[in-house]
Amino acid sequence: MRRTLLLLNITTTILVLVVQQNNACFVRSVMRFVQKAVIRWDGFDQKYIQMLSVNDKNVDIQYWNSNLGDDKSIKIKFDHEYKILEHWIPDLPLKVIIHGWLDSIVHKDGVFCIKTAYINVGGYNVITVDWGGIAGNRNYMLPMLMTSKIGARLSKVLDNIVDLGIMNSEDIHLIGHSLGAHIAGVCGSLIKSGKIGRITGLDPAGPGFEFAKLQKKGLKKTDALFVDIIHTSGGSTGIYHSAGHADFFPNGGTVPQSGCYDGMQIERIIGLVGCSHSRAYMLYEDSVYHANSMMAVKCKSWNDYVEEKCYGNTSTPMGHGTSTKVRGDFYLRTKGEAPFDASEIPKEDL
Repeated sequence: MRRTLLLLNITTTILVLVVQQNNACFVRSVMRFVQKAVIRWDGFDQKYIQMLSVNDKNVDIQYWNSNLGDDKSIKIKFDHEYKILEHWIPDLPLKVIIHGWLDSIVHKDGVFCIKTAYINVGGYNVITVDWGGIAGNRNYMLPMLMTSKIGARLSKVLDNIVDLGIMNSEDIHLIGHSLGAHIAGVCGSLIKSGKIGRITGLDPAGPGFEFAKLQKKGLKKTDALFVDIIHTSGGSTGIYHSAGHADFFPNGGTVPQSGCYDGMQIERIIGLVGCSHSRAYMLYEDSVYHANSMMAVKCKSWNDYVEEKCYGNTSTPMGHGTSTKVRGDFYLRTKGEAPFDASEIPKEDL
């Protein structure tokens, strides 16, 4: 633990030195080194994972809709999925929202703000997957290695719901943040009732998946008919490489995201990476309320986008309104606070 804290302190110091220059390549290199060192020094016995069970207590699955409201939900117990039948709204698609490490539904400002957005807008069945009983473990290794088991459990729950005859698998849209994105991927790869329609990965976790690879079952574009990914801390807490049918890189997709850098005070620098990592679900929440905003342009690189070499290329909204027909890497600028759409803001004001 002392070594972990020492490495994190060293990383913070280096970030202080480079963040003003926004040297993304250097930051990514530093974070890769620290991630590998922290994970390998953490000393975790993988046999312990096999002893852990996934149950209705440590993985709390709840059903929501606009008729029930934002404060009332129906608990979905494994093999008792039929209890949602009296509340299910026919002919509406299903959104399934999954949080990441150290998060839970009790955190009102976390990824479940997306659940609230969909309920406020209306027109959707919504399921939240709160695996805080496992994700709350501060030893990152445990939640990271457990993502495959949680994804497998979720696939069985969704198969059971499809078997009720109230929807098809292509009507399912999984939305996962950080480790939750990889849970969504495992779920999509294992579901037996047919390909899931869409998976959205919100800054999928990098440590253990892209760097210091200890978990082979991560999100990939074969996990659903359409996989889109929003990168906001690529190369640090999030993956940097393109892994979906469509990958979005707001503000270059790396640390710091617009509005996350606020001076050189050490307490603000510490929150720099976390702010950028969480920005992914904040952007998505905003896209639910403003479905055709945050237009992204297909480009080969962030530099090409900045140098305006992508004029006339394919464009699509990022987030909720993304076209499932688009393919490739997409770039855009965003503002530092909601509403995040920056299409009408002069570049010098961003």
